[in-house]
Order: sequence, then structure tokens, then C-alpha cells
Amino acid sequence: MKRTIFKGMMCLLLLGVGATSVYAQQQQRKDTLVVARDGTGEYRNIQEAVEAVRAFMDYTVTIYIKNGTYKEKLVIPSWVKNVQLVGESAEKTIITYDDHANINKMGTFRTYTVKVEGSDITFKDLTIENNAAPLGQAVALHTEGDRLMFVNCRFLGNQDTIYTGTEGARLLFTNCYIEGTTDFIFGPSTALFEYCELHSKRDSYITAASTPQSEEFGYVFKNCKLTAAPGVKKVYLG
Repeated sequence: MKRTIFKGMMCLLLLGVGATSVYAQQQQRKDTLVVARDGTGEYRNIQEAVEAVRAFMDYTVTIYIKNGTYKEKLVIPSWVKNVQLVGESAEKTIITYDDHANINKMGTFRTYTVKVEGSDITFKDLTIENNAAPLGQAVALHTEGDRLMFVNCRFLGNQDTIYTGTEGARLLFTNCYIEGTTDFIFGPSTALFEYCELHSKRDSYITAASTPQSEEFGYVFKNCKLTAAPGVKKVYLG
């Protein structure tokens, strides 16, 4: 009889521990993180929210970013995946910085405003900007991850606005606005641009693809629109 009671108590204890463990996991698992410059969210900077995301997650986390100007060099590290960064509005949720290649001999590839090393990342309804003066290369978006999507986003800059930096990586830009002066979309990745507006601010080249011979496709433009600033007379796609 005592043995039976002891076994029952052990079963109840184990069930209690198991329930507590499941509850703790549910408490740790947050599907949405809110960022707001005015302090009304959980975080005031986007980088802080990214660093709060667990590594190699098997579920999707949304980082919701309220309207505001976020001056930061944002890095999405390689161990972050299955994350959506969603702005409150494309025109008023702005991630910006102002580095260019000729600041302290920085070079092109450290000038980014946003660098995406992780894969399976989506950006939606926001602006990524490099607002440096036109004194050299100044990257707004630098991508290294695979299966990245940019939906209804704006990319503002001058020379080298978007760098697609990894051979074989697959990127999708849909319903985006991209502007620049020269070579403002460049790199070796495979990227589909659909329903995008490409806006030239000078007479020059829009793209500088460096697609490897081993890749079947480089940059693909589908149902896109080319526009130009007043005074621009001659623009080449690449």
C-alpha cells in the first residue's frame, strides 16, 4: 500500500515538473517584439530586439517597429533565422546611418546601414537609408543570408545603395522603391525584383552584377518601372 502511494506521489511530482517546464518554455517563446523610439515598446532600438531573439529558432518571430527614425548600424547575425521585421509604415519607419567609404578609409563594405547575415529573414513596410553625402560608396543594405525577402520597402542612397553579397544566395524584392546614383544595385547574388521602382538620380548605371558563371540567374527584373530625377538624360540598366 505504501509503495503504491509513493509511486502515485512520484507520478504527480513528475507531472508537475513537466507542466512547469512546458509553461516556462511558453513564457520564453515570444512571437512578437515591439520597438518604439518613444519608449512605448519593449525596446527603443531595433538591434536590442534582434539580440533578444533566440538562436536558430524553428518558429517565426515578428519584430514590429513603430514609426520613427532609428539611427543605428543594424546587424542581423548568422544565427538568427525565421524573423520578420515589420514597420508601421514604409515612409515613416526609417532605419538610417551616414557612413561612406572615404571616412577614415572605411571602404565600401563597412558602410552599411543594415547588414543581414542570417537567412529566412523578411523586411516589410519600412525604409533603409544611407544618407551620407555623395562623397563615395555608401551602402544602405548589405545582404549575406539566403532566402531574404523585402516587401514594400524603400531603399534610399546614392552610390552602391544595395549590395547583394553572397554567391548563390536568393533574394526577393517586391513592390519596393530603390534609388541611387551609380551601380546602386550590385553584387553576386541571385535576386528577383518584381513590381519595383528603380529611380536614377544621375546619368549612370543602375546595376553592377557580378554573377558567377556557375549561376544560371543573376538579377531578374519583372514588371518593374525605371524613373529618373529631373535633368537625367541617359541611364543604363547594367
